Amino acid sequence: MRGLTAGSVDAPDFARGWQAARRTSQHNGERLREPLLTAFGQVFSLLEDYSIDLDLKDADDLTDQELADAVREIMEYTEGF
Repeated sequence: MRGLTAGSVDAPDFARGWQAARRTSQHNGERLREPLLTAFGQVFSLLEDYSIDLDLKDADDLTDQELADAVREIMEYTEGF
């Protein structure tokens, strides 16, 4: 999340990596607690509205910048916890 918002990871790489990292953490028995549980759920929802493949991107899909901005907002909310 930090990489995406700092610009060191592009949106398509973030989207690909997010799914794989989350599956690995769950397989390893990691469990989230609030507020991260809600925050991560929000990121999953964002990714449902984001298309990695430009050929499949719909007009209402999030842009790379919109995804990064939304993730930044989620991070700002959770940093206080």
